[in-house]
Amino acid sequence: MTERGTVPRTILVTGGCGYLGSQLIRDLAEDSRFDATVRILDNMQDGNHAALMDLPDRGRFEFVEGDILDRATVRMALAGVDAIVHLAAVVRTPMSFDKPTWVQQVNHWGTLSLVEAALDKGIQRFIFGSSSAVYGPGGPFVETDPCRPQGAYGQSKLQAETGLLAASQRGLKPTILRLGILYGAAPVIRFDAVANRFAYLAGTCRKLTIYGEGKQRRSLLHVGDASSAVQFSLANPDRTVGEVFNVVSTSATILEMAEAVLCDEPEATVHFTEQDIRTHLNLEMAGSGLETLGWQPSHTLRSGMSELIKAFRGVQRQDLLVGSTE
Repeated sequence: MTERGTVPRTILVTGGCGYLGSQLIRDLAEDSRFDATVRILDNMQDGNHAALMDLPDRGRFEFVEGDILDRATVRMALAGVDAIVHLAAVVRTPMSFDKPTWVQQVNHWGTLSLVEAALDKGIQRFIFGSSSAVYGPGGPFVETDPCRPQGAYGQSKLQAETGLLAASQRGLKPTILRLGILYGAAPVIRFDAVANRFAYLAGTCRKLTIYGEGKQRRSLLHVGDASSAVQFSLANPDRTVGEVFNVVSTSATILEMAEAVLCDEPEATVHFTEQDIRTHLNLEMAGSGLETLGWQPSHTLRSGMSELIKAFRGVQRQDLLVGSTE
């Protein structure tokens, strides 16, 4: 798989203490196809120290605290590395226009700086965690459809993709995974996206807010399926190098997500509002490319939501509390 051997012996995971990274580092360590040392690079800006706790005994882990914009730290983190899984990023919702300069600096220029450092070290294998946000609103999109991202996040991811593919002319062997909106339980979890937000609201006995009629669609990806897609790509370089893949577990409307919650929390209530017009848009892509090669998602919307909701079982309803609110 690399110039140093048939399989990577040391895998660097940037952003390894984030949502997907916290799950991936565990799965890589327990994947017998690799038997690799998993090196984690993370700036710990979000304080996700739980990602480094209770790691599986089988794994061999190394941790470097630092930023991908720090060239000295990156050079140190790349020493002896055979493959890179690049997840470090400023994460924003697809239609966010927040802090565009910072997003561009980290997601675009930070990625290209990492690529240059990898090429200098002779590291070829590079898995990039891109996003469905590169397509912009609409869909369902396939990999060959034109990309029209709106907002700094989607634009920065697309620009990073372009740089990666250009670097393939200089020896880089990239695989680009356009990940759906992540949901589901992991050692570190984000609750800003709609599916996880619904699970959190239901688990803490509050109303689920739906913007518009709830018929707008989202392409969802369970965090466990995202991890398995990365592992599949690493294990199958002959079929994935130089390719761009959509990675999706399921496509669902906002109403269908709410219905999945109600299966576990039938007393949950739904509130409809018209406050945010941008959330009314469809954000959907078709997940076919990677599946034709043999990768398959293993989580359903119902099972993924149920697992997360159950984690909040200790929270009691506030119906009897005087002056209680949502």
